[in-house]
Amino acid sequence: MPGRWFDELASGGGSPEAVDLLVRAERTRRLMLLGEVLDRLDERPDALGELGSADMAWRLIAQAGESRPEAAEELLMSPQVGCWSAHLLRRLHGTADGPPLWVDAGHLFAICLVARLRAGLDADLVVPLWDGGLSLPTLGLVRFPGPRGFTAATARLRGPDLRLTSGGDTITLRPLHAEPDKAARRGGAWLPLRDLAPATTWLDDLDPYRDLDEPIVPEPLDDAEVEHWRRLFGKAVAILRASADGPGRLRPEQVRRIVPWTGAPSNTADGSANGPLLSATTSDAFGSMVISRPPNGLALAETMVHEFQHSKLGALLHLYPLLRDDGAKTHYAPWRPDPRHLTGLLHGAYAFTGVTGFWRDRMKDGATDPETASFHFALRRVQTRLVVHTLLTRAELSATGSRLLHGLATTLDGWLREPVAPETAARARAAARGNLVEWRLHNLRCGDEEASALTAALHAGAPPPPAYRYRPLVAEESTLWTDTRTSLYRAPPQNPASADAHLAAGAPETAIRLYGDTLRKTPDDPHALTGWLLATAQVSPAHRRLLRRPERLLALAPESPEELRRVSDWLCRRHSVDGP
Repeated sequence: MPGRWFDELASGGGSPEAVDLLVRAERTRRLMLLGEVLDRLDERPDALGELGSADMAWRLIAQAGESRPEAAEELLMSPQVGCWSAHLLRRLHGTADGPPLWVDAGHLFAICLVARLRAGLDADLVVPLWDGGLSLPTLGLVRFPGPRGFTAATARLRGPDLRLTSGGDTITLRPLHAEPDKAARRGGAWLPLRDLAPATTWLDDLDPYRDLDEPIVPEPLDDAEVEHWRRLFGKAVAILRASADGPGRLRPEQVRRIVPWTGAPSNTADGSANGPLLSATTSDAFGSMVISRPPNGLALAETMVHEFQHSKLGALLHLYPLLRDDGAKTHYAPWRPDPRHLTGLLHGAYAFTGVTGFWRDRMKDGATDPETASFHFALRRVQTRLVVHTLLTRAELSATGSRLLHGLATTLDGWLREPVAPETAARARAAARGNLVEWRLHNLRCGDEEASALTAALHAGAPPPPAYRYRPLVAEESTLWTDTRTSLYRAPPQNPASADAHLAAGAPETAIRLYGDTLRKTPDDPHALTGWLLATAQVSPAHRRLLRRPERLLALAPESPEELRRVSDWLCRRHSVDGP
């Protein structure tokens, strides 16, 4: 990779040439995975049952590639083939599960059938059925009536005509000439895979290997839901095309596939409804992403940027060792409720550099309220720069990894110097501070030695032991939690009612009283304790030091707001809470 292209990617962006190089590298990896699949299947001929041999299937695919290279290339590089090949390798190595092995491995014959079909070549094959369904990667799903379970069908392909027979049922169709927008066709034996115009992006609700790990059954969307996705996708594309090249910007055609995830409502971790609650990417399928139903085009555009950043970093990790990761989940990531390992932290830093750039662009293009965009830009630049600092100071980086992270740092440092309205920047800093404090209270604890020293000093009336002598430990059991304050800092309520609302609206004394009511009933409530600490730090600046190590309060277990105040005053003696 030319150095200038790497540096473009390290900035959080990437020119079309740099991204195309990643795609070519992924093609090489895809061929290596398929070669490994064929080698493993040669060692286990029983894996395919009575369907045939892997060597025969590959020879038929190779002939199709020679006859019409561009068709075979599109199939080879499709997310559907990428996810299947990686899953099957994990299955053959014993690290994944799924349907009977002959069904998983036999999907090779469905791929072979599509390759021959796209090349205009004939074929006679036996293909596996799962609950009467045959997935044709990149094309759609054939559904047989009759018994469920795992069976097989004979496939006879002559030019564009495909004839499938299973038991006493026969289905004849022309998959390349389907009419995907016709509801009647979707409701019958043939369900074509649909796309999202104006880009060449699949909306994949059918392929069994569309999820991140093990195979899942098709969940066909109804026409109204598809139209919802198409409408929002069109709006997202318009937003994305308004941006020039630069860190975090996305050309919509680079997104190959969106898999609608139907298990959760749309929302964000901070409750702001500015993006899907759930989205994810697998490095096995470049440009593919799983996204829950988005509330609007802006949310979809942000999520596409986020997930494509993961695709780019996944491809870089296939090329270069960037850091040494011991797998320990100990690090703070502002966008996660739980501690993260270093690789996860790196993925988050890269993805949210893109998200920060996305909101920077929205401050100028009128796609959303400039105040809202400014808040998100100010929040994400602070949070992401903190994570990059953690990686630069705590991770064992390769030279390439160091170059990547310094590239991200340069981008974020430049953005931190860009002007944002002082009030907006202050609210973003307050939101970032609150997220970090509550994360610590949920996930970190004082070690036994520190807890004992604190308790002994408090009871003896001695000064508290300095925090820099001790390091906090990750809690043995951490609970999932949601940051509900950030949305209030984004748009402070005009008539606050709750403690959180008063805190965000700039009424810390009232917030202290209301948080105290909660803490009187549940003294160790992390959310109420965080709010109490944040409000107290506004009223008494000396108490800001408590925000660095709030878990010290939990170690002393104050049982009432009055005791909490007394213990807090004691802990805030000079140098008592300084440290990591």
